[in-house]
Amino acid sequence: MRARPEQREAQFTRLRDRIEARAVSKYRATEFEGTPPGIVLRSIDFRGEGETVTAV
Repeated sequence: MRARPEQREAQFTRLRDRIEARAVSKYRATEFEGTPPGIVLRSIDFRGEGETVTAV
């Protein structure tokens, strides 16, 4: 089931522990997907509401 846009942040917060545990297990098992292999972490997933990210 897809979350509506206004519910996505709450869904991510609720599922964050499971998401991070899965990322750790994938890293340890070296089950990387994609080209190049790796885990994609987006800054948008870690921003608080109203925060902006400045490129460095």
